[in-house]
Amino acid sequence: MVENNEIERICFNCNYFFPSSGQDFNEFGICLNDNEFEPYLDELLENSNYDCCSDLINRKKFSGEQEVCPNFDEMDFEETIEIDDESELGRKLISCLESGQFSYESLKELIIEERIRNIDLKTLPVEQYVKRLYSHNLADQMSAIRSLGGLISFENKAAFEELFKYLKQLPSPKTIQDVHIRIEVLRHLNSFDNKNFLTQHLIDELYNTPSNNTTRQWISAIFSFIQQSPLEDIREPLEKMLKDKRFSHRLKQKIKDILYGINED
Repeated sequence: MVENNEIERICFNCNYFFPSSGQDFNEFGICLNDNEFEPYLDELLENSNYDCCSDLINRKKFSGEQEVCPNFDEMDFEETIEIDDESELGRKLISCLESGQFSYESLKELIIEERIRNIDLKTLPVEQYVKRLYSHNLADQMSAIRSLGGLISFENKAAFEELFKYLKQLPSPKTIQDVHIRIEVLRHLNSFDNKNFLTQHLIDELYNTPSNNTTRQWISAIFSFIQQSPLEDIREPLEKMLKDKRFSHRLKQKIKDILYGINED
């Protein structure tokens, strides 16, 4: 516990700072708020797998002694942390003591690593990703979609709701790029367990999306999703679609394949 209530504003004392190595204790680390590390967060946090992005770590690592950036998220060192001898933190702490390398700085680094390891991705706030989701820059949008998708895989409900909201406000696709964005969003939304209302939205999409060469991939993606849904959730709306003259013979055949060609063991 620090004796002074004022925490020094250096990167060591930021929640985003993460050690650049799982073995060597030194002043170097990486910033988990850096967009380039987003695809590797689960491996770094869940599995302490540094090999998944070792080249990136070597390129981006920096000294934790440097002054913080505007995104500084202060570490609360007064919070109590229970140390189990059998935990990873406990084993590393014992190793430091036995090797004579124990110091306040090494303890602080171990605590930072433990805090980051215990981040609850299921409840992690998503505001920073949502802001980029509505950026006019396509690269920022795709980065946000991947980040929210990663959190959805950890059952982050807020991430699912925001990405679903984004999908619903998208205009009808007019270009292949529009189609690919929608398919990428759906791919991530599909990893969430509770998605009944997503099924209804996609059925509505079939009514509102013109069938042409541009939208063919999007319509196929919708049918692939619907085909995975419980038959009791889709039977009534799909049977209604079979009676609608707006749908072509080809699309109606897809509907029949889903209604009468699945879930028959």
